Amino acid sequence: MVMADKTYQAYYTKSDPITDYMVSMLNLQPSDTVFEPCGGDGVFVDKILALNGSQKIMVYELNPQASALLKDKYAHCDNVIIKETDTLLDPSILTHRLKVSKIIGNPPYGAVYSDETKSKIQKVYKGIYLKESYTLFLYACIQSLSNGGRLSFIIPDTFLSLHRHRSLRELILTYTRIEELLLFPSNFFPGVNFGYANLCIITLERNNNVTANLSNTFHVYNNFASVVDIDRPKKGGITLTQRNVLRNVDSNFLITDNAVLSDLINGKSSFKIGDIACCVTGFYSGDDKHYLHPISEEIRNAKRYSTVLPEVIHSGILIEEGGRSGITGDRFMVPIVKGGNKQYTKPDEWFMDWSAKAVSEYRKSRKCRFQNSKFYFKQGIAVPMVRSGQLTAALINNRLFDQSIVGIFPHDNRWLLYLLGFLNSRACSHAINLINPSANNSANYIKQLPVIKPTKEDFVEVTSIVTRLVEKENQDSFQLSQDRLNAIFDRMYDFQLLK
Repeated sequence: MVMADKTYQAYYTKSDPITDYMVSMLNLQPSDTVFEPCGGDGVFVDKILALNGSQKIMVYELNPQASALLKDKYAHCDNVIIKETDTLLDPSILTHRLKVSKIIGNPPYGAVYSDETKSKIQKVYKGIYLKESYTLFLYACIQSLSNGGRLSFIIPDTFLSLHRHRSLRELILTYTRIEELLLFPSNFFPGVNFGYANLCIITLERNNNVTANLSNTFHVYNNFASVVDIDRPKKGGITLTQRNVLRNVDSNFLITDNAVLSDLINGKSSFKIGDIACCVTGFYSGDDKHYLHPISEEIRNAKRYSTVLPEVIHSGILIEEGGRSGITGDRFMVPIVKGGNKQYTKPDEWFMDWSAKAVSEYRKSRKCRFQNSKFYFKQGIAVPMVRSGQLTAALINNRLFDQSIVGIFPHDNRWLLYLLGFLNSRACSHAINLINPSANNSANYIKQLPVIKPTKEDFVEVTSIVTRLVEKENQDSFQLSQDRLNAIFDRMYDFQLLK
């Protein structure tokens, strides 16, 4: 299992299959110096010493209690050096004096820094996303590898695709040779489930020959049934070339062997949703407990809110003036579209105070996000930013939409129902999982979804099917209609190659 120390956001690796695999990937030699940048309770040190009791090991650990335990634990080992220090700011790291042949670790995920530490890190690690500590550790340790040195880390997989980690991906692809990537769910471990990401074990070798690195091919394995499979012989997998990954949009690791879909995501033979629609996030009051009200206490997550009074619910579409400045009449509560995975339509379940007084307060509040207001109360498509497996989309229907929603507003309204069908399709879910495997979708990732220009026949059929689904003409035939939509987009996106 993985044990968490929430103060330092350290997740201790207590899994023999994982530690055995990672140590084996180092290809240890007696002359190697092994560096562990975040020692924890010494699980990697123990594994290495079990193989070679005289292996030279250097351990850095920031947590004073953990550091003291490590010093006591290995007091009898002259070949194990424990140093209580902040690895990211240690002089040996900052001056690049530390050069070692092997590095292994399970760095902290999402560690919180003091303002003083954050200021120092910002000066040193320019270009690296500072709010995710594990990527800082990965960057610092790659710099600390000698040429030909090897590293094996267990970390979240978000660095493989999120836009903010592009510079780190470029460093990995050009100045290292990736040996292997293993991807698996965080819930392989009791008590650990990040929700926003899966886990990854990356093994790489520092190589100053950029040309050789770009020609390197490596394997990605992600079909593990359980954690015990990690240290067993690998079967299947996907083979990628570092040059091709570098050429992807944002140098994204598109984990697929489907060249058709990869080409589409990279802008070949298609355009993107961002080319034909505005993709924006919505409103936040800054104090939902006060301004937001459910239609009933039975609504999910509604118990801590007071319900809306029917006599103050606004009916009809707000005109421009009411949408921007608020409602002066007695019916000032307007429906708002929130998250939740529902396809095609969402009922009016939540209402926001949109009185002139409340809107004035929103505009003055530092906590409120009165963002993209020109799209409020327009017709568009709502895609929840948090998804569970499949992407879902529903019509906004001239309502307010909140910050948990990406609102999609086609430049030409003729695309509205077609895009609604595509966003609810199996092919679209696969595409977004390649672009961004995490559970969170921002507007920037939705913009990157590839749209194949449909034939006239496909456009008409998709629009007709979605019209029936929206109008719920025959609820009993919903699955048949959805299956037909999937079949159309499966064919267009060559989905048979993905099965």
